[in-house]
Amino acid sequence: MVIRLRGRKKEKRGKSFLISVVNLQNKVKINKKYIQRVAEKAISLAAEDSRKLWQGKSEAGIIFVNNNCIKRLNRRYRRVNQITDVIAFPMRQRREFILPRHLSFSILGDVFISADRAKVQAREFGHSIKKEIAILTVHGILHLLSYDHAKKKEALTMRSKENEILSALGIGENEIG
Repeated sequence: MVIRLRGRKKEKRGKSFLISVVNLQNKVKINKKYIQRVAEKAISLAAEDSRKLWQGKSEAGIIFVNNNCIKRLNRRYRRVNQITDVIAFPMRQRREFILPRHLSFSILGDVFISADRAKVQAREFGHSIKKEIAILTVHGILHLLSYDHAKKKEALTMRSKENEILSALGIGENEIG
């Protein structure tokens, strides 16, 4: 499967991050600067945890797609034939992709978010689409940094980190449970 990145791309290089935001759907308006700020905050706060320390410059992609695209990704890479809200592809787990040692940055990976699903979930949870997209962005970035929720203890750790990051962004922890 080939995904063509034809959408408009917004990149921002901060002190130690390059966050690329690509919008491949047209049903939900995406504030790319806000998404970059959310992703930067998630990386910086998650990397402060000594177990997840990330050194050097980091690069990540946030790609907004529709339900059809995310379902295809979910089916192909997770063997689950249904729509999901977010899928993360961490590069550190891909053994065939090794950066030369002389490069001073780390590619964290890409996060795909279904804007369609985010819109539905925002309505279901009674908050704005902007807030839902922030929640999904943080969740995806944490997956890139090796956080997981497959086991109960891991899920509690990940939820705690999500709440910490969202609180730092001005989204209260009671917003996500």
